[in-house]
Amino acid sequence: MNLPAWLNNPAYGLAVLSGAVGALWALSEIIGEFRAETGRALRTWGAWMLIVINFVAASVIFMIAVSLAPGAGTWTAALAIGIAWPTVFRNVSLKLSQPISETAESGNTAVRLEQVYSNIQKLSLQLINSVLTRQRTRLLTKTLTYDLGDIEKYVRRMIAMSPQPVDTDYIDRVMQRPDDDDVKKAFLAAFLMNTFTRSAIDDLLKEYRK
Repeated sequence: MNLPAWLNNPAYGLAVLSGAVGALWALSEIIGEFRAETGRALRTWGAWMLIVINFVAASVIFMIAVSLAPGAGTWTAALAIGIAWPTVFRNVSLKLSQPISETAESGNTAVRLEQVYSNIQKLSLQLINSVLTRQRTRLLTKTLTYDLGDIEKYVRRMIAMSPQPVDTDYIDRVMQRPDDDDVKKAFLAAFLMNTFTRSAIDDLLKEYRK
């Protein structure tokens, strides 16, 4: 069975390698932005939009490099391009027009690829954030039905059991705020989710449901 010619071209396999490294850049951006919520962030289509765009961009840049310099078709070049492709985007612009006279007031019309990617990145992160915020708000709504004192005790128990040191001063500052109890509950719930992941809230709800 004869395979299509493009499947016999090793450059395509290397392009996939370069794209995979580029996708890791997107994953690192998501991890840096959402940290403990990374797992749930990856269940949103906004996250996969960012990953796919990074994959495609790195693969395309590698194929362009190979077409311009055939000697670039190596796995080391594929890795290097996958790692460095964001730098390429930050320094490339597409010039759409150029005035004939250097003294013309209109100036150049150009599209900076950095700005294009930045807009896509912001949109992706906004879509992820919207989904996660709605999910967390639904958990908060359930938490608001419990007593503030009980929630505070639960948070302090979690801090005491944490293998890593956690600043307890934040809890004291929340409890001393001149806000109503619901606002304090919201701060404590957010602290639990941000410090011990959303599972801590699930355990709280299960405990007091009993």
